[in-house]
Amino acid sequence: MSEVKTKHRSKLGTKATLLLCACDSNALGSEMTPILAVIALAFPGENVNLLVALPPLCIIPASLLAAKLSYHISRKTILTVGQILFIIGGIGGAFAPNFEFLLATRVFFGLGCGLVYPIVPTLISYFFAGQERVSMMGGANAVGSIIAMVFSTLSGTLAVIGWHVPFFVNIFFVFVLVMQIVFLPKVPPEKDMAFAKKADSLSPEQKRIGTRAWMGILLMFVSMTIGMVYLLKMAIFIQETGIGDSVMAGLASSSSTLTALVVSLAFSLLFKGLKRYTVLLSMASIALSFTLLAFATSPVGVFAGAVVYGVYLGTIIPYLQTSLSGLVHPYRRTYALSILSMAMFAGQACSSVYVSVVESVIGPSTATLFQVMSGMFILLFVIVLVYLLATRKNAAYPYGDVTE
Repeated sequence: MSEVKTKHRSKLGTKATLLLCACDSNALGSEMTPILAVIALAFPGENVNLLVALPPLCIIPASLLAAKLSYHISRKTILTVGQILFIIGGIGGAFAPNFEFLLATRVFFGLGCGLVYPIVPTLISYFFAGQERVSMMGGANAVGSIIAMVFSTLSGTLAVIGWHVPFFVNIFFVFVLVMQIVFLPKVPPEKDMAFAKKADSLSPEQKRIGTRAWMGILLMFVSMTIGMVYLLKMAIFIQETGIGDSVMAGLASSSSTLTALVVSLAFSLLFKGLKRYTVLLSMASIALSFTLLAFATSPVGVFAGAVVYGVYLGTIIPYLQTSLSGLVHPYRRTYALSILSMAMFAGQACSSVYVSVVESVIGPSTATLFQVMSGMFILLFVIVLVYLLATRKNAAYPYGDVTE
């Protein structure tokens, strides 16, 4: 399909570029999470959780803007502009003279990611179909896991030198920007594509996102709101319990992403075998992860919880992206995937508020907080299982083999 529709300078180059472009969202948390405690010491009295929560808030409107712009502008252009903003925001943190400036750089970071992140899966759906698309969705998550693992380790280690230093890891995305410019074919605006020109002939069902897709979007929001607690609290939990320091927090985060890497590489096989029930693996994994962390008293418990959390990371996003691309007609695919991205980052942004509300009820103990999160995901597992069983007669993916 892609060879007929588009001339690639190199199809391998196109694949590699898309896989690396998908890494922006992984950098959001992986560089910041291990150094939150260090930044908190550098800026006493400041709410350092805003450094994690602010970018997702900026991503939400930027994702919607990306969906709107893609109808009129080439998605390659949107991707390039987004990557430039992302680089400015990422490296800019290294030169922050105060906390307010640091927050401002996170705004650019979020806006750039908001333009890039929802466009990548739509381009994957544009160029690839069927099992190749599933493999690319899983591959994007796998490559993102590698970047997150490297960034987490480097960030936690470089924080020993100073809190400014870890931000320089974002120089990597200058290389990604060059690859975008060189290898990505220029995709026409959606208004010039065949499905847009034939919109009048589409049925009302083809023009809608559909109930199953909306349920996936809702699941993304809920699971991210609760699951983000891991990233917000892991480094603080390690120091609070005396189990380790920022270096250990970075290593624990890296162990999660290493596991996510392995699972993502196997995602196409998991999805081929489990289909829509793959999501149950995600829910069970994160429930177990929070349980292990809640009762951890040594590095072994922390790393066990981190590894199991990696299974969740390696499955939930490619599962939902693959599902939506197969459930929604190309006429609404970019819009649907943008809303999915918005739901993911909205959940991450709401997580900070969610933590504050829960802690106001249960107290400041992070271990107790993790126990509550475990219970929430066990409940979510049951709800998802009941939904899947109730809708098992409508389990097909009608557009799984349809490109644009």
